[in-house]
Amino acid sequence: MENSGKNVKKSAKKGYRIVFLYALLISVLFECLVFIHTQIDKVNAILERDFRIILVTSSNKNVDAIKEALAGIQGVKEAVFVPSGETLKRIESSDKDLYSSVATIGKNPIPDIMELEVDQSVLGNVEDFIDKVIKIDGVIDIKYKMLEAYALLHFSFYSNFVSVIISLTGLVVIMIVFMGIMHVGVANFFGSVRNSFKWFSAGALGSVCAVFFTYTIVYPVKYLSPVWEWPSVAWHVFLVLSCGLLGWVLYQWKESH
Repeated sequence: MENSGKNVKKSAKKGYRIVFLYALLISVLFECLVFIHTQIDKVNAILERDFRIILVTSSNKNVDAIKEALAGIQGVKEAVFVPSGETLKRIESSDKDLYSSVATIGKNPIPDIMELEVDQSVLGNVEDFIDKVIKIDGVIDIKYKMLEAYALLHFSFYSNFVSVIISLTGLVVIMIVFMGIMHVGVANFFGSVRNSFKWFSAGALGSVCAVFFTYTIVYPVKYLSPVWEWPSVAWHVFLVLSCGLLGWVLYQWKESH
C-alpha cells in the first residue's frame, strides 16, 4: 500500500512537469505567432499610409473635372491636387541638394500632380486601374511604387493567414475543453478541485514563463527598428487561461482512465 501511494505521488509530480513543459512549448509557439502577426499589421499600416498613385496632370486642365472623373472609378478613396509650386517647396524642405539642382534650371520643371489614395481592391489589379485612369482627359502620366504595391498585397495575405491560424488554435482549445467536459461529465469535471487546480496552475505557469521568455528574446529588436510593437495584453491573458484549462482537462482525462 505504501509503495502504491508513493507511485501515485510520483505520477502526480511527473504530470505537473509534463503539463508545464507542454504549456511552455505551446505558449512559446503561440507567442511567436501573435508577435509576428502584430508586426505584420504594423508594417502593413505604415505601407498603406505611404502608398500613393501619382497622376501627372496638364497645367491647363480643370482639376475639378479630373476629380469628378476619378470619383466614378472604383477604389479611389481620396484625390489631392498638388500644384508644382507646392511640390517644389516639399523638395526644398526635405532635400536641399536636390532643390539646388532644380533651382539652377530657372523655370520650375516640376508638373502639377494629383495624389491618389486607393483601397485594397486596387492593389489586387493595379494595371486595370491604371488603364481606366490614364483615359481621363488631363492625365498625362501615372507613377506609383510597384514593389510597394506587391509588398502591401503580400503583407495583407500573411496577416489574414496568421489570423486564420490563431483562430483555429483558439477553436481547438475550446473543442478540447468541451470534449473533456463531455467525456467525464459536468459534475465530475469540476470534481477534485484541489488537484485539478494544481494542474491548472502548472499549465498557467508554463504559459507565463513562455510570455516572459518570448519578450526577452524579441525586445532587443525594438532598438534595431522603429517598427516594433508588443501584442495586446488580452492575447497573453487568453493564452495563460487556455493553458491552465488544458492542464485541468488533462487531469480529468487522466483520472477517468
